[in-house]
Amino acid sequence: MKQGKPKLTRQDAERLFAGLPSGNTSVSSRPLNPFEASPFDTARRVDDEPRLWKDNLITLPIAIALPAGYASPSQFREAIGRALRVRWVREADHEVVAEFPEGWKAVRPATGPIALRDSSNVVRAVYGWAEDAELRLLPRYLVETQSNSSSGMGSLLVRDRATGKILERSSIWSSLTGNNHPDWARLSGWLNLRYPQHLDPLRYWDDCEANAGQTGA
Repeated sequence: MKQGKPKLTRQDAERLFAGLPSGNTSVSSRPLNPFEASPFDTARRVDDEPRLWKDNLITLPIAIALPAGYASPSQFREAIGRALRVRWVREADHEVVAEFPEGWKAVRPATGPIALRDSSNVVRAVYGWAEDAELRLLPRYLVETQSNSSSGMGSLLVRDRATGKILERSSIWSSLTGNNHPDWARLSGWLNLRYPQHLDPLRYWDDCEANAGQTGA
């Protein structure tokens, strides 16, 4: 690991996406090996596979935030492989190497967590720099906090992260933010009614739904 870089962890990613609901989300513990169930059973070293498109290989933390509905990190990684057409190539120390579809990339900003972007340049996951960092996949729809820098007040909105469109918003500006905002329950209910599985980061994305259809065919 290179020295001198800022050490950003899970908390850094969470601060960046402060409006992301997290009530039913659990996080995998470090001692648990997310690859116990065989994502790497048949994988060979990258150097032994000349057919790999090296530009599509991305190094990620081995730790991963586990959304509700998934029993283990290994099950979640298998689901990622199917939904996103990701191939887990190899594991080394605190990192894993994965082959993503063409156009995916990891973008390292000057500050803040690393952003994993898809071919449309939408941020699909974030992770930190440190050895104890974890990968956190992001859902398509979420309730965001909107701040007014001049008044210091905040409001809420529901955004479609695939298109950037605002689907619903609160007209209330309050000093309370996040799930303490007076309109949090209303906007969360609006989102739950229309997208009941919105907390699953592998649902509602166009690529995930298309790949799920091909798998089920």
